[in-house]
Order: sequence, then C-alpha cells, then structure tokens
Amino acid sequence: MQYHIQTAPIWEAYSGDGCPLCRIYENKEKRLVKSYLNENVMDPHFRERSNSVGFCAEHVKMLYAGENKLGLALQLETRAAYLSDLVKNPPNDKKSAKRLAEKLTAHDGCVICNELDEFMPRYYMTVAQMFAAEPEFPHLFTSASHCYKHAVELLRAAEYAGKSLGAFAAEVLRALNADTERTAKELRAFADCFDHNSTAKPDKEAIPRAVLRLLGKKL
Repeated sequence: MQYHIQTAPIWEAYSGDGCPLCRIYENKEKRLVKSYLNENVMDPHFRERSNSVGFCAEHVKMLYAGENKLGLALQLETRAAYLSDLVKNPPNDKKSAKRLAEKLTAHDGCVICNELDEFMPRYYMTVAQMFAAEPEFPHLFTSASHCYKHAVELLRAAEYAGKSLGAFAAEVLRALNADTERTAKELRAFADCFDHNSTAKPDKEAIPRAVLRLLGKKL
C-alpha cells in the first residue's frame, strides 16, 4: 500500500483492544476539538464554518471541558450573532414560515461532526484495501472487534477489498455475530440476577459493554 499516512494509524489502531475504528474516530475528534480551542479560533475560514453550522451539544461539552473558555465564548458569540441576523425578519404567511424553518435547519448542525463524517470514509475504504493487499493485516483484522456502527460502515466499503470482498464481508459479519450473541447473553445474565430466586450478583459492566459494542460509545 502506498497510503502510509492513512495506513499507519490503522496498523496502530488494530494493535489495541476494542473497536479500532472507534479509536481512530476518537483520536481525530480530540484533535479537532483541540484545534477549535486553539488555532481555528481566529482563522476566518474555520470561523465562517462554525458560525454557519455551529456545534452539537456533545462537542460543545468537549469544548467547554477544554482549557480555552475565551476561545469557546468568542465562537459562540459570533454564532449567536449569525443566527440573530437570520431571524430578524419574521414570516407573515405559512410558506415564508416554512422557508425560514428550512433555512434555519440548514444552519443547524456541527462543524466537528461534519469534518469527522468527511474524514472516516477514507479509513473504511483503506481498511478494506489493506485486507486485500497487506499479507499481515487480515490476521489483525480477524482478531479485532468492531462496534455495530463501524461494522456496517466496513460492509459499505467492502467493494474496496476487490477479489477479497467475500472473505472481508464474511469476517465482518462473523465477528459482529459473535459480539451481538455475547452481548445478548451478558444482558440476559444481568437481568436474571434481579429474579427474586437468584443469588448471583449483576455484572456492573454488562450495560457499558453492551453500549460500547452496539453504539461505539462509552458510558
């Protein structure tokens, strides 16, 4: 493979535990949050995008947990001013009210989510290509556990595995089936602990593990 810049993070991510693509996503997400608290704060290009689209609640929480409250305040200030300009003229009939609602909806999103959505598909594609082209990668791939969301994204990218598409897709589904079966059994065991005849103690990590496997999110 010639895409060393893209393959290096994949090799690293597949050498650890948990969903490798969640790890790649989280690393990129942290870098983006940091950039919106530092170099992107006063960059006209990035400010234009954040003013127009905004941030989702989850990423505002992450930004607020950072060390640059002033940088966040400045971005939220100009975002509020941008929205204020959009709503200065009230609609006077149902068509104009609908058009205004659609216009406001178009400006309701998250600049960080958008960048992540643009960033991740390249990695789904590269993972499929590596499965077909890198002799040592399939072993790492079959040892990995992908969350439900990223397993689906890998299936979408299966065409990039070329002649190895069948083996690639089969491995994604084998691992997903094993994880979902294990999750169902663990949650059933957790629920059974609440039966009045049971003496077993519930596994406190059963639900967090299920959420991680099914949603790719840590509680």
